[in-house]
Amino acid sequence: MHAFRRYLAEFIGTFIVVFIAAGAIVADVFLTRTRLADSFGPLGIVAAYGLAVAIAMLAVMPISGAHLNPVISISAYVARRLSFSEAAGYVLAQVAGGIVAAFLLRAIMPKSAFDFASGGVPGLAAGVSVLQATAVEVVLTFFLTFTFWAVLVDERGPRAVAPFAVGLAVIVGGLAGSAFSGAAMNPVRWLGPALASTHVSNWLIWTVGPLLGGLLGSLAYESLFMSEFPVKPSATPLDSGDEEEEEKEEEEEEEEEVPQA
Repeated sequence: MHAFRRYLAEFIGTFIVVFIAAGAIVADVFLTRTRLADSFGPLGIVAAYGLAVAIAMLAVMPISGAHLNPVISISAYVARRLSFSEAAGYVLAQVAGGIVAAFLLRAIMPKSAFDFASGGVPGLAAGVSVLQATAVEVVLTFFLTFTFWAVLVDERGPRAVAPFAVGLAVIVGGLAGSAFSGAAMNPVRWLGPALASTHVSNWLIWTVGPLLGGLLGSLAYESLFMSEFPVKPSATPLDSGDEEEEEKEEEEEEEEEVPQA
């Protein structure tokens, strides 16, 4: 039951991120193309993405550790901080959340705006090659996962402000890379809108790029700055297993206090 709650939290958190991030693009197109009004533009779209990540992390962080990104969960498995079954459950929940968000967006948004924005799917800019865009995603996701490890996984990190730090990493990454690759930094951020709008070309950019960058960023921090800390195989990045360990320790102490017959 505890594992199901964590997966449900990841589903809801990822749903929020994808719906807001893609929905901001569709809304921007609706304002400019349909109502001929001033929109919030690229800066507003990037800000919506980063703030959605921060808010969703705040909401689910005590429950699941707030991965909200398959790259984070896979990196945690490679770093032996999640078991295979836990990582698989996280990734499936995130993928499901992103897909449901994108199809709900298609169902409730004006069709003209949704179709024109391709459902908010990240796109490859004209004059930018697939290799260049993939490299952009690698670098941006390296920065994102490095930040995640520093503020959430590392016990010395400032966890109280971790969601805002990760959200800011998404915003500044979007400012640097959205013009070239869409700055997804998350395979699900691309996958959900891509399936809903049937625009699945150049998929390597938003799958291989973030995955490679995420592994490099997390393992770089793990090996360079956390080598003195023992790895906890079955714990989430927020050490959700601590409560169970404390309960076991209390039970052992109570047994020691009982006088022997």
